[in-house]
Amino acid sequence: MAETPPSNSKPVTEGARTSVSRPVRLWALCGGIGLLLVSLLVVFAPDREKLDERALSGLGFFTAACDDGGDSTATPASGCLALRAKPTVTTSQLAAAVTHLAKLHLKLELSLAGSSVDNIDSLKELDDVQSLDLTGTPVWNIDVLKGKRSLKRLVIHRTQVQNIDALQESTGLQLLNLWDTRVSNLEALRDLTELRQLDLRDTQVRDLEALAKLPRLEALKLGGARNVRDIEPLGQLTTLTTLDLNETQVERLDPLKNLHDLQALYLANTSVRDIDVLMGMPHLKTLVLDGSKVENIEAIRGLRELETLVLARTQVTNIDALKGLTGLQRLNLSDTRVENIDALSDLTALRTLNLFRTDVQDIDALKKLKGLQELYLANTPVRDVDVLKGLTGLRELVLYGTKARNVDDLKAALPNTRVVW
Repeated sequence: MAETPPSNSKPVTEGARTSVSRPVRLWALCGGIGLLLVSLLVVFAPDREKLDERALSGLGFFTAACDDGGDSTATPASGCLALRAKPTVTTSQLAAAVTHLAKLHLKLELSLAGSSVDNIDSLKELDDVQSLDLTGTPVWNIDVLKGKRSLKRLVIHRTQVQNIDALQESTGLQLLNLWDTRVSNLEALRDLTELRQLDLRDTQVRDLEALAKLPRLEALKLGGARNVRDIEPLGQLTTLTTLDLNETQVERLDPLKNLHDLQALYLANTSVRDIDVLMGMPHLKTLVLDGSKVENIEAIRGLRELETLVLARTQVTNIDALKGLTGLQRLNLSDTRVENIDALSDLTALRTLNLFRTDVQDIDALKKLKGLQELYLANTPVRDVDVLKGLTGLRELVLYGTKARNVDDLKAALPNTRVVW
């Protein structure tokens, strides 16, 4: 007969479960602790970043609006950090700041504008600099930027930089500002096919050949680059919408005949005389001919989208070509020999009109321009200003140097107008 186990003894299987459950509980405990540590690291990671930001603040940096992605705030959470240096920041402080910046692993928009930094070699430790502004710093060497393909925006305005060879591999560059530098050689830009905006104002640039095949260039500023004469290479830049040739040696505009999408053209203080090429630029909105040799503006007649026209200090006397330009909002005829302004009678979109030091005497053509807000008649032979009483939208009226009559009556009729008399 089989022996019956005592009633208070445990089954063998239950004891086995007990012996197995102990290591399971141990592993579960260890796993729980691990999860807790991971959670703590996740929770306190932002605090470590904040600590670095506080350190950056102590070194003379403050956050600014981050342009990346259009985000109006500059926070690590957005994946982009925008920092601006105070004027007192030095090269050594920048180097110390880079130590903290490298830990954040964020896209960086860094402005050193106006600071005392004269050496940026410490930036070699940063891999994702998206934007760098060196405006007004004593920096002269930018070799550290060699190979930084993440760079999209670079401003070297008013620095000591002359050599830009380091930018040859900056293939992500979209905006480059070299305004007021001694840069003369543009070979480094030849393959920067992502460039959209290029500012070469007041540089030593002469040869523009390197720019001929920049397929996305939209804005090119050469104002004050007094060595520029040959603009033949620009004829291939059919994506251009803005072209500034102010104060260059340019005389002929023929090379620009294929720039049909141009919206703004600046030719102030040039020797340009013939502007017939403008007839092929139907989308032109801004045209500045201030101080040029232009006399005949017949080519402007069909520019229906023109909004701003500056003819100041030109030899223009006849403005009949302006008839029908109903979108014109700003017109400057100062220091010309223009006498008859009847062509303006139907330009009801005009907001600003400058007739300073012209030969205009009869201003009856202005009576229907109800939207006019600023009118400059100083030093003209104008006498009768009664026609202006109906222009209740006027905010500024300049009459000094005229022989205008009944000015007091005019002021009474236009109580919201600042009349300079």
